[in-house]
Amino acid sequence: MNFIHKVLFLSVGLVFPALATHVAVLETTAAKDVLTLEEKQYLTDVLRSEAVKALPAEQNYTIMTRENISVMLPPGKAVEDCEGSCLVETGKNIAADFVAQGHVGRFANNLTITVELYETAGNKLMGSFSTKAPDIESLEVEIRQKSNGLFSRILASSLGKVDLQPVLADKVGHEAELVIKIDGESKKDGRKYVRGEWELAPGIHEIEFEHRCYEPQKFKVNVQSGTTVTVNNSLDPAMGSFSLTTEYKGAFREVPVFVNGTMAGRTPFTGRVPICAKVEVGEDEFRETVVLEWSGKEKLEIVHNLKNAKPTAEELRADSLAAAQQQMAQAATDEAARAAAAKEKRSAIAKPVSIAMMVLGLASVGVGIYENSVAKDERKKYDEATFDNQKDFDDQWDKVESAKTMRNIFYGVGAGLLGVGAVVFFVF
Repeated sequence: MNFIHKVLFLSVGLVFPALATHVAVLETTAAKDVLTLEEKQYLTDVLRSEAVKALPAEQNYTIMTRENISVMLPPGKAVEDCEGSCLVETGKNIAADFVAQGHVGRFANNLTITVELYETAGNKLMGSFSTKAPDIESLEVEIRQKSNGLFSRILASSLGKVDLQPVLADKVGHEAELVIKIDGESKKDGRKYVRGEWELAPGIHEIEFEHRCYEPQKFKVNVQSGTTVTVNNSLDPAMGSFSLTTEYKGAFREVPVFVNGTMAGRTPFTGRVPICAKVEVGEDEFRETVVLEWSGKEKLEIVHNLKNAKPTAEELRADSLAAAQQQMAQAATDEAARAAAAKEKRSAIAKPVSIAMMVLGLASVGVGIYENSVAKDERKKYDEATFDNQKDFDDQWDKVESAKTMRNIFYGVGAGLLGVGAVVFFVF
């Protein structure tokens, strides 16, 4: 019966070598006066149950049962007698990839246990732990606390890697908007999945790439222990339909349309473009960016008001005429400014001169008034005097005439100065 069990078990291992990683937990050993057989078997079952928790079956780990192990032991060997070299050798005989065993002893008043884990292929000690407790129940608690870390070494040693390097075609959008999911999760141990290498348990894993600017992708990869799977799928840009017309100063204006820097047509334009593409309208230095706000819409209808546009022939003529008129108006303005400046300059000179002339005019009039008074006095003397001879008579009359002449001269000069001064003052 044992022979049949061996053949069947080895056949399964040979036919399906990559389907599972086999882990064997051999029976716990201890001196007869330390633990009973039942107690040793119980502690073995505790180790085996912790191995099941640390190495999930869904990741292709198989924890071998007591019956599987028993039938594979060398002839004449009991389960509890296998230790040391037998431990690794038994692992090889039963096609186990890893084998573990606990050894219970006594130190002072405490029970002690040392659990060792070996990789059978290379006779490699993967790890171990030792602990102690006052009784077997406390020892069970210690075993449960420390076993997970030990068996997790198997998980770490058998991990594979996936190198995520998705290609963002046309390089639209931002890298930060890329969302990567593995087996439906976007994070591992609190870390967000990003471009690069990630360790995964062997087996089939579902990879998802999502990005606002690209069509989502979902596919499966087979990760194997100790190998790296590179995923460099190219994501296709998400496309959308839109119609575009352009206006300038309230009227339709036909201009070229550029998509990601390449001319795609002229307005009015209708077509499909990547939803994150850079769309521009206008010629040469008048090119402007058109904002595309999809917000879940499958089609956009856009009327873009141009801030600037290349002038048409008619606009150029109108602009030329307006420029000429503006130049003429500016010339007239400049001439008026020059005339005003000249007038102001003349006024700065003429005002003091005119005031001086009027002051002199007033002085001349004053002198004329004085001479008029003198003429009156001399006439009075002439009228009242009795002259002894003709010469005295003529001399007195000459004085009268001379005073009148001086009066008239100063009146004339004063009036002239006042008049000219007033004209200069108000005109200039």
